[in-house]
Amino acid sequence: MINKLPELLYNFSSKPLDPDFLIVKNIWRRAQILTEFKSQVTIFTEITVGDGERPEDIATQYYGNPFYNWTILIINDITDYYAQWPKSIVQLQEFINAKYDNGQATKHHITTEVKDANENVIVPAGKIVPSNFQVVYYNGSTTVTATPVVSVTNAQYEFDLNAKKQTIQIVKPDLIEDFVEVYHQVLNKGNITTVATSAADINM
Repeated sequence: MINKLPELLYNFSSKPLDPDFLIVKNIWRRAQILTEFKSQVTIFTEITVGDGERPEDIATQYYGNPFYNWTILIINDITDYYAQWPKSIVQLQEFINAKYDNGQATKHHITTEVKDANENVIVPAGKIVPSNFQVVYYNGSTTVTATPVVSVTNAQYEFDLNAKKQTIQIVKPDLIEDFVEVYHQVLNKGNITTVATSAADINM
């Protein structure tokens, strides 16, 4: 899809009176289009990526066409497949082993949720804190000192991060053909080479 992006002449010279132009793809156009479509929330549905599933697997399952895999990457703003797409359990374990000397060592500490007697949240869950973090609060009749802290290992951190990546948005199957057609139309709208001296000069 990047080949379909409009081109522009970008001046990478630091001398205003001695320009040096390079023809590049206007990747800012892709960001604009994504924003436009993201505002139309009714055309999307949320799914969970299964272990080892790739974009083409999901495109085949929901659209009957593996070549619609690019729509999944576009909608979820995935530009680095290796870093942003969820890894399989095997891939994730290999990644953890390569990244850390000890996957079971503590990476950081996070809070557990604390509520008072009236169910007001005193401490939200999941905040990174020092291991000796404490909170003191009045619980209606007494003063309570709590230590709502749990440790998170390197491995657990990576597993939790990978789990978040498994929740993605896709275009609803009955709208995918319309989406592809409209996306191409918007992508090619005003497909004219323009001149820019910096990123700030690029008018979306």
